[in-house]
Amino acid sequence: MSESQQSLTEYFTFDHRSCDGRWTDVEAAVEAGMAEDIVAAWQRFDGFLRRHLQMEEEVLFPAFEEATGMSGGGPTFVMRSEHEQMRGLLDQMGASAAAGAFEELVDLGDTLLMLIQQHNAKEEQMLYPMAERALTPHWAGLRERFDAYPGVD
Repeated sequence: MSESQQSLTEYFTFDHRSCDGRWTDVEAAVEAGMAEDIVAAWQRFDGFLRRHLQMEEEVLFPAFEEATGMSGGGPTFVMRSEHEQMRGLLDQMGASAAAGAFEELVDLGDTLLMLIQQHNAKEEQMLYPMAERALTPHWAGLRERFDAYPGVD
């Protein structure tokens, strides 16, 4: 299947895996012990994850809410709350990276990864399939908006 034929679920699941790969780059840089490489890998990971959260919050969630009438206490409310928790950890991790506290960065990253794994499972198994059903007629236009989002690499 070509990238342009990806479904909404496939698109965002791929983005999750891309974020995971960027975290692996941070861990590898910490293992190698090169401060400059660690900071650069951290910045790529941070930017990529924040971009992912932003795409969901600014485009996907509002489109889903409009199409389904679910808002307030619906599934996107829970996802947004978890995104805030992730951003809090990202902020702490950024402070650790800036201070050269790279072991602390990795420890906080382990906490973030546990949160992300649980969060991603909910999105991939529940939210994305629901959104895909509701938004299939609009997927081409939404996909263009996602693809046009400012890159971080």
